[in-house]
Amino acid sequence: MRWFKKIIDMIVKLIVPLVILALMIGIAKIFLDLKDVFHSPTIAGGFDIMVTNLLSMFVVIELLKGIIEYFEIHRVKLTFITDAAIVFILREVMIGLYQHKMAAIEIGSIAVLLLVIGGIRTLAIMYSPDRKGGDKT
Repeated sequence: MRWFKKIIDMIVKLIVPLVILALMIGIAKIFLDLKDVFHSPTIAGGFDIMVTNLLSMFVVIELLKGIIEYFEIHRVKLTFITDAAIVFILREVMIGLYQHKMAAIEIGSIAVLLLVIGGIRTLAIMYSPDRKGGDKT
C-alpha cells in the first residue's frame, strides 16, 4: 500500500505541471484566435470561437482545482467533481444556445441533469466527512 501511495503521489506531481502548461497553451490559443474574430465575416462567427475557448478554459480550471485538492489532502472531493461536471454541462448549454442549435427537449433534459448533479453536490456538502457526520454546525 505504501508503494501505491508513492506512485500515485508521483503521478499527481507530474499531472499538475502538465495541466498548468495546458492552461498556458489554452490562454495563448485564445489570444491567437483573436485574429479570427477580426477576420470573421460576422461578429457572431468570431465570437463563437472565443466563447467556446473561454468556456473550455473554465472546465480545465475546475479540473485543476480537483487535482490540486487531491494532492493536498489525498482525497477526491465529490464537490469538485460535481463542480467540474456542472461547468462542463453549462459550457455545452451556453454554446448550444449561443449558436441556436439546441432543441427544447435537449434543454429540458440538461435542466434535469443539472438538477440531479446539483442535488448530489448539495448532499455531498451536507454529509461531508469534514462536517463530522453531517451535522449542520
